[in-house]
Amino acid sequence: MVFKFIKNSHKFCLIGIIVFSFFQKQTVYASREPLIRVLISKNKNLRIRSDRSIPLIIKGQKFSNKKIKGLTLKSESNKTIIFFDKNKQKIYDLKNKAKIVVKSSDGRGIWVGQKRYSGILNLLVHDSQILVINILGIEKYLSSVVGSEMPAKWPLEALKAQAIASRTYALKQKGNMIYDIDSTQKNQVYNGLESRTYKTTRAVRSTKSLVLTYKNKLINALFHSSSGGMTENSQDVWKNEFPYLSSVKDFDKNNPKLAWQKKFSNRELQKLFPSIGGIKKIEILNITNTGRVKNVKLFGNYGSDQISGVDIRKIMNLKSTLVRFKFIEDNATESNNKNRKLLSTNNLENEPITHIVKAGERLIDIAFQNNVNVNEIVALNNIKDASLINVNQRLLIPRNTLNTLSNLEKTLLIFGRGSGHGVGMSQWGARYMATKGEKAEEILKHFYKGVKIKPFKKYFL
Repeated sequence: MVFKFIKNSHKFCLIGIIVFSFFQKQTVYASREPLIRVLISKNKNLRIRSDRSIPLIIKGQKFSNKKIKGLTLKSESNKTIIFFDKNKQKIYDLKNKAKIVVKSSDGRGIWVGQKRYSGILNLLVHDSQILVINILGIEKYLSSVVGSEMPAKWPLEALKAQAIASRTYALKQKGNMIYDIDSTQKNQVYNGLESRTYKTTRAVRSTKSLVLTYKNKLINALFHSSSGGMTENSQDVWKNEFPYLSSVKDFDKNNPKLAWQKKFSNRELQKLFPSIGGIKKIEILNITNTGRVKNVKLFGNYGSDQISGVDIRKIMNLKSTLVRFKFIEDNATESNNKNRKLLSTNNLENEPITHIVKAGERLIDIAFQNNVNVNEIVALNNIKDASLINVNQRLLIPRNTLNTLSNLEKTLLIFGRGSGHGVGMSQWGARYMATKGEKAEEILKHFYKGVKIKPFKKYFL
């Protein structure tokens, strides 16, 4: 009987040690979990409030653990002010680089505009703008990022691959002066508590602390929506070449938005490329092995210009650089032109308009205001150099007749495939692989060549 009691005592003691060790390990990990500083807002007007009855606690140069329900910040006339919900008559001035810390014990988070955030908020007045920086543990941050970057209904293994890639990407950004990472597509999308779900939290927890490394350093874990069949080499998009960011086969055929088109009228092209007077012709100078545009030459009314595929994508807000260009006649525009011609019966309507050039006006501005083509103004006024016009110069402007409109009929049609820069992991490709039974590790090692997946260590930075 005594022997049995001693035996059971040892058993309970062993269980106690295991349980204690487990919780101690969890506590140590929690205390060492990296914090991330996320820029969630950059504005001149800001409204912050508690979710319900639990107050916010703010601390700053003029405030010490003040309890409030909400606050408003406004930056106007080179001055930034703050006032609180219960006392809107009392207004405080905030100096440049003033800092306010906002905390809450409410698990429902803190409202910043139309979104809720957990963790701590740092409000910083910086050059007449109000920066809001959300500081929280990286695992909580990721449970929102995964749901912001990828639909939560997608397969769990795809979500887990996104969690590991996003954790790696975020930790690689740490160390900036004011904040570590942006909350938009400039870095990776973060919508606070609004995008956190049970499934995204599960994906993050099941990959806790795991990151992608190459030669014991964090990789630049870039990802995108869809590559259009083949991902791209990093050096073919940017200058830097990374061995792990090399072109591989994508599996994004099931993407409903794989192929797309975008149209630009002559008027829109003149606004986008004013220095050359719009675009009459586009010549693709070279492409990458995957078919993406590297450089193009643009021909306009004032001359020509050569720019990169990355730049033309940015200027024209295109989904990718896997594009081709074609000038077409828009049937809707042609029909409109014929209708306008039928309505025009008065000969006086065909007489040119007189325009006196004002200070700062360019020929393209005058053409745009009068809804005519620059070439017609040049021809009508015998202008030899379209870039040189003088203040108070008298110009004849052709009326918007059928001849003018026929020039406007030419529409630039852009055919494109994929979405994003095409480098690194394709999210639609990850989804396809997950539906075929591939695990997160297999997905990641397909899109990032030669990498290893390990628990995060500080020396990886």
